[in-house]
Amino acid sequence: MRRSGGPCGRFGGDVTDAETGNADRIVGCSVWPVEVRVEVEVQGVAAVVRGKRLFVGGTASVLVVAAGTWAVRDYRSWRGLGVGGLPANPLGWLTTTRLRFRGRDPFRVSCPGQGPVSAVLVGLPTRDGARPQVARHPIPHRVLGRPASESLREEIRGVFDEFAARRAPALEYRTSRWEKHHRALFALSGDDDAHATSGEAGHEVGHVHPADGSMHMVLGPADAQHVIDRGWGELHPLAGVAYELPAGYTLLYPPRTHDDIDPLRTILSAAVHHTTGEPPVADTPAPE
Repeated sequence: MRRSGGPCGRFGGDVTDAETGNADRIVGCSVWPVEVRVEVEVQGVAAVVRGKRLFVGGTASVLVVAAGTWAVRDYRSWRGLGVGGLPANPLGWLTTTRLRFRGRDPFRVSCPGQGPVSAVLVGLPTRDGARPQVARHPIPHRVLGRPASESLREEIRGVFDEFAARRAPALEYRTSRWEKHHRALFALSGDDDAHATSGEAGHEVGHVHPADGSMHMVLGPADAQHVIDRGWGELHPLAGVAYELPAGYTLLYPPRTHDDIDPLRTILSAAVHHTTGEPPVADTPAPE
């Protein structure tokens, strides 16, 4: 006996009792295998989607935890540098973190028309030893791990006091326009025509960081490169980039011994000359 089975046959023809062994089993044979296969495939796709969602969610959670841990540690590290030109709060930290991406090469002054090195710096000796590590945060810009001793910090402050006491060029102490918390030497009158960066810097010459004895000084581009090449400092990463920092705004490393004081005095003399257009006159203290 032959029954019409259509596609249920072995080769697409009709299905017989002999082929199936039981005519009742062929009822709906063209339907249920397809439904089962579709259901299995749908379940498989759903499982894959769930697995991907779990993977993405788990990865995102790990990244959030890692970013949060880094942020807490970095914030504490930044606060450990002390006060500077930004508010000591999360907003200040976010600002300095964003500014990292604008930092420049701290060992190369890129400024056209650098001109010759100042005569006072021609004999500047090379600083021996390795450079100290500098914090990755541009503000405040500080040296890590090698602060000057209290006696050496007192000596370098005394050098700044020497220049403030000289009759010419006339200098005075005011609050640094960039540090905002520390005293800085300013020229009472700067030569804006001869030194364009003097006006940009507000006639600020330099300042000492009380926490570690490092300094910032405003040098001419050629002088800054000469000082860097001799190993005495490096550029601020935002020099010539942001906050009206001159191209020669240079970090001077803290003195390690008394022998470092005279070279730093010489560099300060070059900064005074650059800002005022006048060479410092030695041993002429201002009247009381």
